[in-house]
Amino acid sequence: MRDSLYTIGGFKLAFILARLLPRSVNRRLAGRIGLAAYARSPEAQSALHSNLHLVTGQNGETLDALCAKNVVNFSRMLADYFICAGSDAAKEAAALLRHDNGEQHLTAARAPGKGVIVVTGHLGHWELGGLMLALLGLPLTVVTLEEPSSELTRWREACRRQLGIKTITVGPTYPFAFVEMMQTLRRNELIAMLVDRPYEGSGACVELFGHKTEFSTAPALLAHHTGASILPAFVVLDEDGGYSTMAEPPIPMETEGDPHQTLLSNTQRIATVFEGIIRRYPDQWFNYVPIWKGQQASETTPAVPDESRIAPSPP
Repeated sequence: MRDSLYTIGGFKLAFILARLLPRSVNRRLAGRIGLAAYARSPEAQSALHSNLHLVTGQNGETLDALCAKNVVNFSRMLADYFICAGSDAAKEAAALLRHDNGEQHLTAARAPGKGVIVVTGHLGHWELGGLMLALLGLPLTVVTLEEPSSELTRWREACRRQLGIKTITVGPTYPFAFVEMMQTLRRNELIAMLVDRPYEGSGACVELFGHKTEFSTAPALLAHHTGASILPAFVVLDEDGGYSTMAEPPIPMETEGDPHQTLLSNTQRIATVFEGIIRRYPDQWFNYVPIWKGQQASETTPAVPDESRIAPSPP
């Protein structure tokens, strides 16, 4: 599913459409394209079906409808990403962001003056969250994996740069990324990262919904070395088609005991907070690959997605 659309050509086309078409048309078109791509990817269907079954316990038509709504939400959020990637980003973002919940937690996280690690996941509109922080005038660096092509990597970095957002790319070919992150935090700046699907070798096993998966250990390691606060934050899609920002209280980290066990315990603390958010928004948790340890393909065959199966929502 990702491979069919996640290309520099696909991004440039979507960017052009976002400039030419009304938002309502873009979002409807994105939903239909997303469902069509999902229907052509049995692997994505099986993975999403299994992932959301373990989160919600749902089966049958109820689970099929949830999966379809999840795909449409993801596709529509992508459409909104391209709307907010242009020169009028501030204006467009202001029109989309309706509510701000948890600003006091951001203030508390910044108070010690040791930097803030904003942890989020493949849930809601994480790119819009970064834009919101940058528009508040906060010095923000986004931590990201390398894109499938170097051209797409450069394109996305350029989009962030024009919004005042810096990028640190991580992975086996970027040995100094962790040092860059520590330096950023020691300047009392913010870094933001997705932590619920780490690249190979960079995660620790945690329990999520009673099953084993991996979360990135980077936030706990960075907090240990710098004293930075860890702030869970998300931007979720509302029923009216707008977005709400939400931050949870900074997560306290253990500082005593065996370093390895402390790292595992602190990473689990992050996962536990995420479980509560995912439970509230399973239709916005976008994981189209198997994420659970020993996860098998879905035992039931997902129905072919159909937009009519989804509860009505704004276009």
